[in-house]
Amino acid sequence: MDVYVCEDEIVATLGPVAVARPACDLSIGGGSLVDLLGHFGRVHRVLRPYLRYYLAALDGMRVPHWGGPPEPVPDPLIRSRHGETVLLVNARLVPSRPNLIALRTLVEAGRRGVVLADETVAAAILHRDASAANTDAQLLDQLVAGSLPLAVVATEAGLPRIEALLTLLTSPGDLLDAHEDSLEEMLAAAIDSGQYVEQRPGLYLEKVSTKELVPQVDNFVSIRGGPVLIDAAAEIGPFCCLDGPLRIGRHTKVHPRSWLGPGTVAGHDCRLGGEISASVIEPFSNKAHAGFLGHSHLGSWVNLGAGTITGNLKYSYGTVRLQGPNGDTTDSGRQFFGCLVGDFSKTGIQTTLPCGGLIGPAATVEGRIAGPAAPFATAIAGLPEGTRATVEQVATALSRMMARRGIAFHEADRALLAALAE
Repeated sequence: MDVYVCEDEIVATLGPVAVARPACDLSIGGGSLVDLLGHFGRVHRVLRPYLRYYLAALDGMRVPHWGGPPEPVPDPLIRSRHGETVLLVNARLVPSRPNLIALRTLVEAGRRGVVLADETVAAAILHRDASAANTDAQLLDQLVAGSLPLAVVATEAGLPRIEALLTLLTSPGDLLDAHEDSLEEMLAAAIDSGQYVEQRPGLYLEKVSTKELVPQVDNFVSIRGGPVLIDAAAEIGPFCCLDGPLRIGRHTKVHPRSWLGPGTVAGHDCRLGGEISASVIEPFSNKAHAGFLGHSHLGSWVNLGAGTITGNLKYSYGTVRLQGPNGDTTDSGRQFFGCLVGDFSKTGIQTTLPCGGLIGPAATVEGRIAGPAAPFATAIAGLPEGTRATVEQVATALSRMMARRGIAFHEADRALLAALAE
């Protein structure tokens, strides 16, 4: 079946890590929503215009910068296909085991209807039927074209309500909450799928078909608790301490004498070192040196300089407040909250990031950071306050980073950066 995962206007409230990538491609728990929905069929993203143009410009020639799967090859017009069941999903749906079970129940029942979460469309089942005057196929055409908001699909299609419990992301703090709540169950599901073999108590290595892809875990690595999942071609150096639940992605390297604490998930092609706890690191990012990263979420192509430290607990032990660009604050409701760092951002050596730090995409910061950093902000000693990097400066650095991972920089990447800068 075809699955359409659609962004709505609330996506903009999820913070800096959701600016340069689709919300459905954020890593939460054991993977992304796109990964989860792949169990149901071909996944089509319905995105904000600049992200839609980005994927169209890549045209499947390369994975997008966030490392997820490319868009599938376009099908013929929707209306030319009859009698098919289509799953429609809000891109803010949490990729958790309960949500997966609820979606499976909807798909197996197969009847038209909509599931609401706080009066917001969370998921829907549509039937393609080109014979009706106001068909689901026509609505899907409009939705994909961006002329029909997800919020009005239920009323336009006259969908009956289906009672089911689905949870959506609604704030930056939800990214950390959802990750912590879903991680153990999603790792357990990965183990139950038979994709991993237990090498020693608590340590699970991904099954691979060739010797070159076998994960390398040094004998002098301590596994305290579990599960610890290591994906293909990952390398764990000697004298590391791994506290589960955690997962290390393909081709990721963990440098010797590192400590990865519970709740840590790193995507593929990362470089890790120092102390990391309860954090998500998206593909292609580096936290390779000494320093502490806790209760945080890093986007892709992020580089934390040596000695970068995040605060994650207030002196008062109270809940962390998030500061907006205009100085307004909101209570995250969380006692432990590190930082959210958008794609393409970097820190200088010995940088300190505050509790609840929000670093916009393509920002470069160093020293003691007291508040949020806007996209493309360049807070470096000696530069005037309010300095911003140009698109060309960020593109040049990104192309060099990509070359180090064997990935060709594409003009679509430059166009995406230009859209973000606007």
